[in-house]
Amino acid sequence: MSWSEIQPLLFQGFWDTLYMVGWSAIIALIGGLPLGVLLVLTDKGGMLRNAPVNKIVGAVVNIGRSLPFIILLIALIPFTRFVVGQSVGSTAAIVPLAIGAIPFFARLVETAIREVDRGLVEAVQAMGGGTPTVVFKALLPQALPSLVAGLTTTVIVLIGYSAMAGTVGGGGLGSVAVQYGYQRFETSVMVATVVALIVIVTAVQIIGDAVVRLLAANRGSADGGAGKRLARLGRGRAVAVAAAVVVPLALIGYGIGTGGEDKQTLKVAASPTPHAEILEYVEKHLAAKEGLKLDIRKFNDYVVPNTATESGEVDANFFQHKPYLDDFNKKQKTHIRPVVNVELEPLGLYSKKEKSLKGIGSGDTVAVPNDSTNEGRSLHLLADHGLIELKPGAGPEATLGDIADKKGLEFKELEAAAVPRALDDVDAAVVNGNYAVDADLNPAKDALVAEKAKGNPYANFLAVKDGHQDDPRIRKLAKLLNSPQVKRFIEDKYQGAIEPAFGPVGS
Repeated sequence: MSWSEIQPLLFQGFWDTLYMVGWSAIIALIGGLPLGVLLVLTDKGGMLRNAPVNKIVGAVVNIGRSLPFIILLIALIPFTRFVVGQSVGSTAAIVPLAIGAIPFFARLVETAIREVDRGLVEAVQAMGGGTPTVVFKALLPQALPSLVAGLTTTVIVLIGYSAMAGTVGGGGLGSVAVQYGYQRFETSVMVATVVALIVIVTAVQIIGDAVVRLLAANRGSADGGAGKRLARLGRGRAVAVAAAVVVPLALIGYGIGTGGEDKQTLKVAASPTPHAEILEYVEKHLAAKEGLKLDIRKFNDYVVPNTATESGEVDANFFQHKPYLDDFNKKQKTHIRPVVNVELEPLGLYSKKEKSLKGIGSGDTVAVPNDSTNEGRSLHLLADHGLIELKPGAGPEATLGDIADKKGLEFKELEAAAVPRALDDVDAAVVNGNYAVDADLNPAKDALVAEKAKGNPYANFLAVKDGHQDDPRIRKLAKLLNSPQVKRFIEDKYQGAIEPAFGPVGS
């Protein structure tokens, strides 16, 4: 990718990252500070000693800290939708980020407050100070440098967490790195995003360290430079107050600017390749003439686009084929319906170690996609070419358990997007057409064997929630996706790796 193409991606990713991390850090501060203080006050020897409360609060914090963030991110999708009305986008990502950060920061607050000299607390109590006075006049002021250091650490952790937020369509630099750097094998994008993240983390650390030193200096012994330090502290407080006002306002402004889409704009969820690329072509060259605006939301998984369409967070999606949708609707009780077929991504068997199908045999390891329909699709491809035998009646959703004779082959099940990366580690791999394109593989040229286009039931289509098929915007997009211009674009860009599949679904 050229710099002119990378720059807007980095710019949007940068602001998405700041937006998510900024708001989640503020919420973590508001939620984690009182929890940390409560842990100290209710502990043995604390002013509000209460063992049951301390154990309950401690257990909640420990549970929150023990959950891997990626699991928390997925588990909280229903709660996220309840809180902010959506489960995709930068605003939605703030919910799991904040909930993940609150217990982490609470433990740092607890540690910081425990470091405060007990003699100071006893002195305040001897002067008649109650619990609020001790907390706000002694504990928090004395622990402030450590609290700022803890908040700095929390923000840096949140930047790392934000890289995972792309799984709910949160965007950010991490999402740019995965979608364009990792999955599309664009090293320049990966390097650029890594550099951008390093710059952000370094800036946060420098600012945090500077504030800690400033606060620590104010607590130092009185000497001839005390007046200067107080003056610097005064300026520091002024800056802090300004930041406390300006940063939230900027975040709110950004949220309004990015969240207030025109209701005439059609929001479409899509996999990055080739679906989003086809939609981007339509948006750039065809949509304006039809009075259509597109907001293309990119996802790397096969679940969120459908759940987001079902909930109304997006108007349509473009990433799947009919067998997968039928299975998804049945299991998830959703009501997604296809509109028009657009393209076909032939599944292929690839190898970096063998030049022909005859080289694949007993003792070799084959990687296959682990989602229900594509694994079955892969196994049928292997069976059709004599590499394995399936049990009688094995359908489209066949699994490894439906193999009657593996003929000495070993199988490794991987997420579809990760299969191309495994080619260096296995003897062969069955790769989805879209991910083959990202890895510069062409089923027409590079595959040992590949699916045939004729009669193939796996054409990818535009889909909507039932009842929205006649939305004028959907009809316009369907017409454009089946236009001669899009057919020519698919043929020219993908050179047989992706094939046009226009016509009624199932044809």
